Amino acid sequence: MSEAAVPLAVLGTRWEESERWDVRWRGFLWRRAEPIPLSPVRFLDWTVDGAPLRDRLALLYGAPCTDITFLTEGSRGDAFAVESLRALVLENESGVEPWVQFTDGRAGVLFCPQCGDLACGAVSADVRVTASAVEWRDIAYQDGISEAIQIDEVPAFTLRFDRAQYEATVRGLLMQWSSPSDA
Repeated sequence: MSEAAVPLAVLGTRWEESERWDVRWRGFLWRRAEPIPLSPVRFLDWTVDGAPLRDRLALLYGAPCTDITFLTEGSRGDAFAVESLRALVLENESGVEPWVQFTDGRAGVLFCPQCGDLACGAVSADVRVTASAVEWRDIAYQDGISEAIQIDEVPAFTLRFDRAQYEATVRGLLMQWSSPSDA
């Protein structure tokens, strides 16, 4: 199938919640980890044709994708959120942004819900822009240490969006998140 024949998808967002945990170490000689639930974090999740992108990233053995965007409640004006959106419209003036892009240029789409650090790995895509479309090529988990793309559990896939609709969505979010106020 040629790239022009790949159907166009519609990129959107919707509010979701992600559980968060901390660990408390118990014991002296026989230490054991005790998970402690924290309050959930609300975030804008990417949707593709109305369905969560994370649903397409569920592992073969059924574990869901738990990675999230940097677009969290209360994060307007946050540099991580703003740079993650800029990377998706190829507006990173300094080249590779170490918070949101791997050194191979792939942009992070979803990040670790606990720390957001690329060292934990992330769901990433090779963002390509043409006159009429934007593609997220080879969407897959990317290892944060070796930067290898992990396709053994979830095969990489490509999404293609109408450029005008895509840019309206991402640039609209960029305008909202560039402002430090959540009002």
